[in-house]
Amino acid sequence: MTKNKITASDKKRITSDWNQMIPSLGIYKPMHLINLIGPLLVGILLEVKSGNEKYIPTFHVHNLLRPFQVISLGLNFEITPITIGSHESKYYDSAMKMVEQAIVPFEGDLDLSTILNAYEQYFQKNIGGPILPYIFEDIVLLSAWCEDKERINKGLQLAEANMRGWPEHILNRLGGLDNWLISLKNNAENRGELISILENQIAELKVDNLPIRRLSCY
Repeated sequence: MTKNKITASDKKRITSDWNQMIPSLGIYKPMHLINLIGPLLVGILLEVKSGNEKYIPTFHVHNLLRPFQVISLGLNFEITPITIGSHESKYYDSAMKMVEQAIVPFEGDLDLSTILNAYEQYFQKNIGGPILPYIFEDIVLLSAWCEDKERINKGLQLAEANMRGWPEHILNRLGGLDNWLISLKNNAENRGELISILENQIAELKVDNLPIRRLSCY
C-alpha cells in the first residue's frame, strides 16, 4: 500500500493550521514558524524527514548575535511525528503540547532571566550528551546584549568550569579553551560589533518581517 506523501499544498495547509494555533509566531517559510525577542529567534520547525510522509514538530531558538548562514536549531526538542494522513486529527493536541513544553514561551514579552534559565535548564538536562559550546556562547552574548557585566562573567565562569574536562580534540577545534574564552570575552565587550552582527543576520536570514517581542534586561 502506497503511503501518502506531503505535497507543497499540504505544507501550506499544515503551516497555516499551526499558525492559527500559535498566532504569536509568524510564518518564516512553509513548515517554519518564528518570532523575534530581542536578538533571539524562537520558533517551531515542522521538519519533513526523508520519505516525505511525516513531519516532526521541533522547538528551537537561534541567536542572531552569532554569525551563521542558516537558522540553527538551538535548545531543540522534538515531539511525536505526524503523518500527513493523521494531521487533521493530531495537530491541535500536538500544538498544545508544544506550547506547554516550550522552554522559552512563544507569546508575550520576556526578561533576560527567563531566557538564561532556559539555556541553563537545557544544559543541565543534556549533561553527558552532545558537547555544545554554543550554550555558553549564547549565555554570554545575550548577557552582553543587555550590558550585564555580572552575567557575562558568570557565563564565562560557567563555560570554563564545565569545558575544562572536555576532550582535547574538541577544545583544539575551538582553538584551545583559553583562546576561546578570551575571544568570547572580547566579543561580549564589543557591543558595537554585536549590533552590526545582529543587523547583518536579520538581513541575511530575511527575518525582518517576523513578529517582534520585547526583551527586558533583568
